[in-house]
Amino acid sequence: MNAYRKSIVLFTLPVTLALLGLLLYPLLYAGWISVHGSVAGQRNQFVGAANFLSLLTSSEFAVAARNTTIFTVTSTVASFLLGFSLAVAMQQVSKPLRWVATLLILPLAVMPVVSGLTWGMMLNPSLGVVNALLQTIGVQGPLWATDTTTALATVIMIDVWQWTPFCYLILFAGLQALPHEPFEAARIDGAGAWHQFRFVTVPLLAPIILITLIFRLMEAFRAYDVIYVITQGGPGDATQTMLMRAYYQGFQFHNFNMAAVYGILMLIITTVVAQYAVKLMNRSEV
Repeated sequence: MNAYRKSIVLFTLPVTLALLGLLLYPLLYAGWISVHGSVAGQRNQFVGAANFLSLLTSSEFAVAARNTTIFTVTSTVASFLLGFSLAVAMQQVSKPLRWVATLLILPLAVMPVVSGLTWGMMLNPSLGVVNALLQTIGVQGPLWATDTTTALATVIMIDVWQWTPFCYLILFAGLQALPHEPFEAARIDGAGAWHQFRFVTVPLLAPIILITLIFRLMEAFRAYDVIYVITQGGPGDATQTMLMRAYYQGFQFHNFNMAAVYGILMLIITTVVAQYAVKLMNRSEV
């Protein structure tokens, strides 16, 4: 190894060790405590897969898994479709009017906690501006985040509002980067706007679409800020997601073993989804 390579290793070694300490050690420790628990009053006894079996067969996990799935899928699909629609629409707008794009990305500039607090005040059933506006047109506003039937839909709506600009930015940039030749060939062949979109735009944009969906899916899967600020997992268990359950198990009930089990399960799910997404990306690039 020459002096140049030795210097590279020397300068990057502290950062590498720090990253390993910050990432690898917590992961290994979470894995260790997930297979340990209290047995006959004795703490940190090895219990194997007992914690995982106990969690997977519990009703609270079923509720958390259901809420997480509904929240993740609905929020991802809705924000993607809205972002894609806005990107396609803005591409048709003349350049002098594209200042409107600045307004579209404003929600992304707001911190999730600030967004949650603001929406919480606006959606207050008795004092909020949203229900006040609905009353002016003769509509009785719902209870929003304080009703078990609307709480999950409310936090999904806020999350979609927050992250639609993210999807819009990536997809709009992808649309701007597409080559013009395939579209010109399609027009020469007599293809209309819909056929150009379906058979030219979407296939060419497929890798960007997959990247957008992957990032959005991961963000929705680990959503915490808005849910905690708006509902704190309530009312009841209406908005209890897996991440919220992990928080309560660890920091309210001080059951760090079960909190680690939730974390390991979420890591496994994320890894499986990421691997499947990478395979889809490789297929789309062939």
